[in-house]
Amino acid sequence: MAWDDLKMIFLDNGSGSRILLTTRLLEVGVYAGTSGNLLHQMKFLNEDQSWKLLQKKVFEQESCPLQLVEIGKKIARKCGGLPLTIMVVAGLLHSLGNMIREDLWDNVLENISSTEPTITQHCSKILCLSYDQLPLRLKPCFLYFAAFPEDSKIDVSKLVKLWVAEGFIKPGDQSKCLEDVGEEYLDDLVNRSLILVSKKKPDGKLKTVGIHDLLREICLTKAEEQRFLYQFSSKRNSREIDMENPSFRLSFLYTSSYQECQIHDPSLRSALLFSNRYLKLRLSLYCRRLNILDAPDVDWRSFLDVIPKLVNLKYIAFPLNKESSPCGFPTSISKLPNLETIIACVSYLGWSRLLPVPYEIWGMPKLRHLIMGRHFRLSYPSNVGINDESDLRTLETVVDFRFTGEVLQILANLRKLEVLFRMKHHDWDYFNLHNLFHLRNLEDLEVSVEYLPNPPVTWNYAFPTSLKKLTLRGVPFLWENMTIIGSLPNLQVLKMTNIKGTRRSKWTPSEGQFLRLKYFYSSLNYLVSWEAEKEHFPSLESLIPWEVYSIDEIPCGVGEIDSLQLIELFNSKDSLINSAKRIQEQQHEYGNDAFQVLVHDSNDNKSDFGFEFVVNKHTRWEEYRLPA
Repeated sequence: MAWDDLKMIFLDNGSGSRILLTTRLLEVGVYAGTSGNLLHQMKFLNEDQSWKLLQKKVFEQESCPLQLVEIGKKIARKCGGLPLTIMVVAGLLHSLGNMIREDLWDNVLENISSTEPTITQHCSKILCLSYDQLPLRLKPCFLYFAAFPEDSKIDVSKLVKLWVAEGFIKPGDQSKCLEDVGEEYLDDLVNRSLILVSKKKPDGKLKTVGIHDLLREICLTKAEEQRFLYQFSSKRNSREIDMENPSFRLSFLYTSSYQECQIHDPSLRSALLFSNRYLKLRLSLYCRRLNILDAPDVDWRSFLDVIPKLVNLKYIAFPLNKESSPCGFPTSISKLPNLETIIACVSYLGWSRLLPVPYEIWGMPKLRHLIMGRHFRLSYPSNVGINDESDLRTLETVVDFRFTGEVLQILANLRKLEVLFRMKHHDWDYFNLHNLFHLRNLEDLEVSVEYLPNPPVTWNYAFPTSLKKLTLRGVPFLWENMTIIGSLPNLQVLKMTNIKGTRRSKWTPSEGQFLRLKYFYSSLNYLVSWEAEKEHFPSLESLIPWEVYSIDEIPCGVGEIDSLQLIELFNSKDSLINSAKRIQEQQHEYGNDAFQVLVHDSNDNKSDFGFEFVVNKHTRWEEYRLPA
């Protein structure tokens, strides 16, 4: 790297001098900062910071005239917190000369978000350098963001599945699956400051991402120039999409209720259809070479007739309702030999029973992800020769599923599983849950229980040792049995809510367990006494008690955990809040100033994990009261 040659000139003679290196590439900053952790990652400016920077650049030491303050703040706000845009706009305002004229500033305000070359081109020339320097493998991944609507929070799991189906992801290390490689590609784009992180998962992985407006404009321009993707957005009631520049991919944002759309293009390979959830699109589709169809919200009357003809499909997200598929899950989908991802979205209207998924689904040779709502009953493999190991990696959600030996053989490669039990007529033994232990590649397991016999039978089955994330909802579980979970060597995320205890119990964790647990979210139902020391949770970073009423305080030993960064409380009583505050004071005494306690109080009865809060990271002790 060039830095190795350059740094030889700057000898460390103890004078206290420093070198400031700025870069859009995270790896360059990490590599250059060899003398310690001196890396500072810039954030977007807030409105106040944006306005201060704009004033300083335009007026230098003078103050802004009062008649320009309001419009000036609007200009700063429209820059989207990007210092580059603010500096370019400020330079333009400074060059106007007679800056007191409000009409000139109004003109600048209008052009910031327009296609006028005044500002956009100045920024684009600089930002395009980042695109030009991308490795070939990352360029199509970056351009794919042009397919999504402006200001979208893009689900990473969906995005990576689409990349895989498009063929963008090339296998590297044979021990990694394509989805893992895709996440590494995305991390690379984030580290190059091209993609924004909207939200992270508890384990630190990306959950949703977005893209700044200026970079999205570059995406759209490059995608159109290269005929990579055609984006069609219409507010009129057009019936047929006519692509001015034919390309292999179509992104269609429909904004009119009950709009009709006809797509008749034999060369089209990918179609992604987006809408407001309250709008419906009537779709007519004739594209025999289609590989990807992402259309979860369409009103697809000819669905059953069209699907068997799309033999090249690798990815499909589609709606199910009585109009499109009167008998439920269409058997014809299982006859598509190239399908890798199936996402079935059910309309709640009109369905009063579980929809059967045909057993032929097990025989699909390339299926990797089968994602369904809680309205499906997955049929069991029959005796027609479906007994080979499947490549299935994701299976969600399956209702009252029995884990027989035959099923386990097929699910050997499963990594994510969501199951729902409605135990009206059977007990645990019927479902063969002792066999879960043999899913040796399972990393993410969610078990939910809606109905239980009275009295409930307590869960006492071992989980796969490969688990990294475990979610239990409504499961009858005794806290004395937590060694079953604590002994999982790879567990990093644990969520336990609405636990159905058969009796009130105590919990004293054992040393040597929960060694890698970073995130613990629980309502702690039926727990009356919790004793814990720092040795019991040596890696814990986030503790999230959710509507906890059974215990009075968080164990003081939790406050001695060196890795702890956050305690977040939801609808908690005062004694629990006070114990969290004492832990905060304790952590600050240890020098952990980054530790936070956040308190949320709400009368809104949302479902588990249904809250999302924007928190000021600089606040150490804040109380948030949400409207009822």
